Parts: sequence; C-alpha cells; structure tokens
Amino acid sequence: MANIRKPYGTSSEGNLINVGTVATPATGTITVKESGTGIVQRTELTLTAVSLIVPVGAANLASGKLIYTLPAGAILTNCEYISVAITGTGSTNSADTPVLGIGTTIGTGAVAVLSGTAGFVNMMAGQAVADSNGTAKVKTVSTSLVVEAADAHIVHLNIAGAWTGADAGMLATGTVVIHWTLIK
Repeated sequence: MANIRKPYGTSSEGNLINVGTVATPATGTITVKESGTGIVQRTELTLTAVSLIVPVGAANLASGKLIYTLPAGAILTNCEYISVAITGTGSTNSADTPVLGIGTTIGTGAVAVLSGTAGFVNMMAGQAVADSNGTAKVKTVSTSLVVEAADAHIVHLNIAGAWTGADAGMLATGTVVIHWTLIK
C-alpha cells in the first residue's frame, strides 16, 4: 500500500486541527463551516438575525458583535467577504444607510462611521449598506492583517450610522467569510 501524505495541518484522520471559536450571540445564531489545511484556512460564518445594535433615538451610534475568535498563534488574515443584510425589528430606521466593518475591536461610541478607530475596521473597512430593510451588502476585500500570538484574536462585525430614531434592534443576516493563515 502506498504511503499517502495528509495535508500539512490536519490530524491523521484528516480533520482540521487549527480552528477558532464561534461566538454565541444573545440574539440570533452564528454557525460555522471550516475548510482548508489547518494552516491555510477558510472560515465561513452564517449569521441569522444577530442583533448588532439597538438605536435609542435620532443619533450617531456604533456597536458590534463578537462573531469569531481565531485560534492561538500568529495569524495572517488574507481576505474577507460579506453578504450581510441589516433589518430593523421596527420600521423607524428602514431607510437608514449604516456602514458595516470587520475588526478586532468592537464598535462603540457616538459615531456615524467606523473609520475613526482603526481596530473597528482593520479587517474590512466600513461598507455602506443600501438600507436597513433587508438589502444585502456584498463585498470582498484583500487584507494583510497580522495578529501576533500575544494579540487578541477576536473578530467583530461592527455597524455605525446616523440613526433616524429608536428601534428595538437592527439584525444582521447573511454570510461572513475569513481567509487566514496560521503563521506559527
């Protein structure tokens, strides 16, 4: 019988050994599908009605949710993809056009954009959505973010906007894909 080599980074059974942790949001669900060699990895997160923000009135406001934690070690993110729709639980903000971004710092504060704090968008710069009424924002970006072994390995989907008024919550539904490489 020929000696069959397993891809580098997999266990003897062929299962991925370098995978992160999916967050458990308070509202909605996040599921994951991992593929790759364990060294070069594709993480696909499916978000279903995940509450990102609760606008409390007509004001600028940013927020976000932890969606994934990369595994331990030095990581290089290669590219990110989103196909995410924002939908309000009410109709107050349905015409609002917030921005979505991916970063290692959770969005926060009285801001209408995410670009003021680098960590809000260090994996994907703020992407304007067409509305908050279910139209998906689709975008792919190439990155080269180094996450050192001692750095926080957390990934947030962030949102910011100049909200029209109060709403019980703005929900995110769709897909986030992260391509990354385990360096060491």
